[in-house]
Amino acid sequence: MLGKTQEWLANQAKITPAVVIGLESAKRKLPDNHALSQVKGVLEANGLELLEAAEARGEGVRWKEPTNKTWVDCLRHGRAMLGISLDEMAARSGVGKYAIARLERGNQKRLPEQSAERLRDVLFENGVVILPEDRSHGAGVCMRPKLRQLPPL
Repeated sequence: MLGKTQEWLANQAKITPAVVIGLESAKRKLPDNHALSQVKGVLEANGLELLEAAEARGEGVRWKEPTNKTWVDCLRHGRAMLGISLDEMAARSGVGKYAIARLERGNQKRLPEQSAERLRDVLFENGVVILPEDRSHGAGVCMRPKLRQLPPL
């Protein structure tokens, strides 16, 4: 969300880029708590708020304060949470990958609302919720809360 590289984050957190890559990997086993603390500190110092899972929502990230960003500005971040490529998002949504890339970059004179809403719906169907900006917090993304499974009949 900050638009920075892994190398930048590693440098700011005083850890190696390999540690950042490991922290971001879905295959990691037990993360280094010191490294996590360092990364969290850098993100928070740069205006982000990490959200812990709660009953109403899963883990996520949002801007601590309003930034005048819209929910459309968070589409790329939602896709990143799922770890899916532009090609995969295009296949799932029916929206062309170049149209998705333009939407994610925000260089549109007129927002193609139907395409943006379809992308938001695909994110939601796959477990990601776009958090709109409100008076006290900026926009962001989070995972949907885990639905309670009903026991089999």
